[in-house]
Amino acid sequence: MFLLTELKVYTIKDRRFFYYFFIKSGRKWKVVEAVDEAKECLKIKEVIGQTQTDRKGLGSSTAKWWSKAEGKEKRDMVINERRLNEDSRRVQKAVQQPQQGQWTNWDNALQKCLTWNEIWHMAPLRISFLIRSVYDLLPSNANLVRWGKKEDPICPLCQGRQTTEHVLSSCKIALSQGRYTWRHNRVLQELAAIISTAK
Repeated sequence: MFLLTELKVYTIKDRRFFYYFFIKSGRKWKVVEAVDEAKECLKIKEVIGQTQTDRKGLGSSTAKWWSKAEGKEKRDMVINERRLNEDSRRVQKAVQQPQQGQWTNWDNALQKCLTWNEIWHMAPLRISFLIRSVYDLLPSNANLVRWGKKEDPICPLCQGRQTTEHVLSSCKIALSQGRYTWRHNRVLQELAAIISTAK
């Protein structure tokens, strides 16, 4: 996209360069505006300077500056800046959506990286449960109230608000009573009983 905006043609007759813009885009997204916005962001970043993040020491990373970049390096910088802008817009949009953006609120939840091979070999009900839990579509009391099926979103154990996250990992009474490990322990007891009878 950036290569097309920088198309420079030399004409022999006039002995000078002309810039041509042969770009066609949709109604909602204008390529020229997007590239100009990315260029401006890169120039502003250069004015601000290099900021320090995490625990890295000063000068531990080098920054590429817009004014010192040339050709392909400038194109790559614009493309990366557009990607960062689009990612931040997607997150902003997700935060504004109460159901679809539920994953943005799970800061303290454990993250698990699933490979396509693991997903392919999963049971369909497990995949359904994972997707519904990520998007907060499981029938917790808070969701049942939202859907008009129930009037009270209170957890029967701790009297807190029963959301999907609360049911799966946050109820203090269930944690203290060992309810999260109960099912796992029951399966192990059944296996132990089968093994002991087989001997």
